[in-house]
Amino acid sequence: MKIGNKYIVNIIDNDSNGNGIARIDNFVIFVSYALKDEELEIEITSVNKRFANAKITKIIKKSKYRCNINCNSYDKCGGCAFLHTKKNIENELKLQGINKLFNINIDKILSNNEYNYRNKATFHIKNNLIGYYSEKTNDIVEFDNCLLLDDRINKIYNYFKTSNLNNLDEIIVRVTTKEIMIIIKGNIKEYDINDLTSKYEINSIYLNDKLIYGNAYIIEELNDIKYTIYPNAFFQVNYDNMKLLYDKVLEYADIGNKLLDLYCGTGTIGIYLSKNFNKVIGIEINKEAILNANINKKLNNINNIEFKCGDASTFKIDDYDVIVVDPPRSGLNKKTIDLLKQTNSKKIIYISCNYKTLKRDIDLLNNYKLSKLEIINMFNKTKHCEVVAILERKNK
Repeated sequence: MKIGNKYIVNIIDNDSNGNGIARIDNFVIFVSYALKDEELEIEITSVNKRFANAKITKIIKKSKYRCNINCNSYDKCGGCAFLHTKKNIENELKLQGINKLFNINIDKILSNNEYNYRNKATFHIKNNLIGYYSEKTNDIVEFDNCLLLDDRINKIYNYFKTSNLNNLDEIIVRVTTKEIMIIIKGNIKEYDINDLTSKYEINSIYLNDKLIYGNAYIIEELNDIKYTIYPNAFFQVNYDNMKLLYDKVLEYADIGNKLLDLYCGTGTIGIYLSKNFNKVIGIEINKEAILNANINKKLNNINNIEFKCGDASTFKIDDYDVIVVDPPRSGLNKKTIDLLKQTNSKKIIYISCNYKTLKRDIDLLNNYKLSKLEIINMFNKTKHCEVVAILERKNK
């Protein structure tokens, strides 16, 4: 089997990443954007010792679940693994992967929206082209309209697409419900923003980390709580599903004396839960996020929260009733896990955007038992989803 070879195959199954699975002489082939029970002509795109990857060159027999793909760049970009199928099939396949790994049987995945949900996008620039990096490469993929982006971001992207991109490296656009921030990066000391600001209602523009227009941060509001966002601060990319996530955390957090919020970001979770606890402590390594968190505390007149800038693995062991952790995709490091195992917290609420590292970490936190998993399709049409795990301390 070689790259470029073509075959006729039957798709016998799907994986949780949206690939179809075929076999040729018992050798596994993962076929992008293929669905179970389809008959396809495929072309091999890469070959490993144990499996190969392929793309569709012709659909001979089509699945009844296949949808028309309304994107002219999906096969080059690689960001959307489920554009080709209906929402219920996407949810089914994601649940299938989680249930298999955790050896459980969850039949429900929560989601509020399917398209136009992303409130942040990073566009790379090379050879006067602007767009996404193609998956696993640094090749620029241009597009007309990304189905996942807030429509305001699409409009601003198309503005830059037809602009002079000389000496620019990257454009980041962030939006809230009412506000827009643009971050311009490149080998330049100034940028003429007059045309840009005359066409769009922009609230904040940064050039190479320096504010050159408007406000230092933009503001989002969720359930009458206001959150400020600096350029480099983390904030959930899906506003509607963020509310689903936070309400689930609130549901399981109970009421107690002290809450520890690790990887607290801009303080969103801690502030959201603050009415349920006498004291909340949030720890976050990103300095801009901590600045936002302290502004957010004052903005919402909340006095029972203390935010600290530092690595999550440096928290002080104390009598926390509940610990919330929301680490990056790589999960918890060993030091943080060791400290968590030393606490007497009754409950750990683990928010994860990577259920594989979540499973690894739960196995290591072996003095806690998994009592509940909630799945939120935070990243519709992509291969990712958000998982909330409720861990309860085992009896000593």
